[in-house]
Amino acid sequence: MRIGILDIDTKKEKMGHGKHEKFPNLACGKIFGYHMERGDEIVYPWKGERVDKLYISTIFSWSRQALERQMPYFKSRADEVVVGGTGADWRSKLPPEMENIGHQWTYDLYDIDYGIGFTIRGCHVGCSFCVVPRKEGLREYRVATVGELVNPRSNHLVLLNNNSLADIGFFEDVEEIRERGLTVNWNQANDITLVTDRHAEALASVKYYNFAKTSRMLHFSWDQMIKRKIDPATGQRVEYVMSKTVPEQIARLKAHGIPPHHLTFYMLIGFDTTLEEDMHRFRTLRELGCEVYAMQFRDLNGKNGVDGKGNPQLPHVRHLKKWVNGRGFKACSFEEFRPYMDEIERREKDQREQAAQTALDLFAV
Repeated sequence: MRIGILDIDTKKEKMGHGKHEKFPNLACGKIFGYHMERGDEIVYPWKGERVDKLYISTIFSWSRQALERQMPYFKSRADEVVVGGTGADWRSKLPPEMENIGHQWTYDLYDIDYGIGFTIRGCHVGCSFCVVPRKEGLREYRVATVGELVNPRSNHLVLLNNNSLADIGFFEDVEEIRERGLTVNWNQANDITLVTDRHAEALASVKYYNFAKTSRMLHFSWDQMIKRKIDPATGQRVEYVMSKTVPEQIARLKAHGIPPHHLTFYMLIGFDTTLEEDMHRFRTLRELGCEVYAMQFRDLNGKNGVDGKGNPQLPHVRHLKKWVNGRGFKACSFEEFRPYMDEIERREKDQREQAAQTALDLFAV
């Protein structure tokens, strides 16, 4: 059988630590391994060749519309087309015989020199802007050990766990990482409210890095001003005033030898916060010495430009993202940031023109 694999989101590019990938698509790697073990012919990356079966996977919801537009062409090039991935349908899953395929096939397909995957799935927090609770459930559970994810080509490991600190197995992971002499990138944002002295000590005991292994980095998030969730230890509902909690937890990490400049905070914007709240979070983190990466909210159907209630996002959102991530703050204040001012001026002009037209309409009556 001739098998085509189309990975919508992965794009090859040079990385700082060796090989040439962004994130490999783990599902595509397992599909590849499953068919290789059966002696099938694999066409990857698929570029329109005629195949018996075509697998298409997309991680991000914004790819969905383009995928739908291209579907007639895909069906004309394959006897069977299978579409999956969170971006296409968050309910989609690989069958067990594929899910259980070893990670080495992913490393072979993408020719990467680091290990990558999940040791835990799920997340107990249940943020309304996140697909993980729907897709994986409101609890953390083990799916692999560190040893199962190690790539023989290197000692670098990228963990995609949604909330590593919430699982008791976190400490087992740290011990195995340390014993194997691995470097590690906890790639997703960890919950800063979960950091205890024991967690801080464990994090400080390993060689943590960014994805490309070019700088020391740990990822956390500050998404909302008030964080409400279920405490995984007690099962009770708890609430955190993050303007108080975040500085306290940064100080805790610092006391255990993790300097603030090793911390990168993902900062959600455009969901339910105001410009003042966004600027407060950004300034607080920068004053404490942390790095900040602004994440613009996009709803779970891939729609851009709307907030958590489906209303248009505030006009500062997309410009603040550029100002923060493009490090425009090094050159000017946000108020001076030209794209932001252009947007404000355009909206004010539209409002003036609308008011003038309304006045003319009234006069005409």
